[in-house]
Amino acid sequence: MESIYTDGSYLKANPGWHGQDGAWKLEHVKRALKQAGLSPKTICDMGCGGGELVKTWARQRPDMQFTGCEISPQAYALCVQNAPGNVRFVQGDAPGGGPFDAVLAVDVMEHVPEPEKFLDGLHKLSDIAVLHVPLDLSFRTLIKPEILEEERRSVGHIHFYTAAYLKRFLHARGYEILSWHYTNKYVERPPELPGWRSRVGMCIRRLAHYGLPRAWAAWWVGGYSVMLVARRVR
Repeated sequence: MESIYTDGSYLKANPGWHGQDGAWKLEHVKRALKQAGLSPKTICDMGCGGGELVKTWARQRPDMQFTGCEISPQAYALCVQNAPGNVRFVQGDAPGGGPFDAVLAVDVMEHVPEPEKFLDGLHKLSDIAVLHVPLDLSFRTLIKPEILEEERRSVGHIHFYTAAYLKRFLHARGYEILSWHYTNKYVERPPELPGWRSRVGMCIRRLAHYGLPRAWAAWWVGGYSVMLVARRVR
């Protein structure tokens, strides 16, 4: 069945498949694993996009083995370009091999039609899941719901989360959270801001980021995601 991820329209709307964020996301993955006290040697990245995260990690750690799994033929074509020898890429929704020491799903949960089944599929690959999930629901989207429609249109988000709901969702699926921290690409990797309204908005984001507890900033201002490590215990 064709979708925006397989018919080429997602790549057209998002050139490079967010590969420019791969190194930034990787640093947060490694931070989360360190906080959880884990040092996995075999990694599977489900929904790896253009594969930049695992390719960067593989170059840093030739002693580790990586598998990237991606349904999009366009993204898969990006994956195999200049891939290190310790990375294996698979086009489809089943990576084969395994079990793995850890499975990644970085900015994937918000895209999949059935998150419960997706998590069950991750558990078949590893007891340890590393997730990065945007917190699209906030006070800002409550008063401007058109922001969510833009997320749905431009980047294909079909599920929207708050931190509290995500935690309850994972616990209900039998996961315990081993580490958890907020990320904010807008503050950590600020984009070019041509207009004065955008610059004012960024000032507000920075003030909230550095002046408020992260949970408060995530709710009142928005723009946050969470990076977490969870273990399936039941």
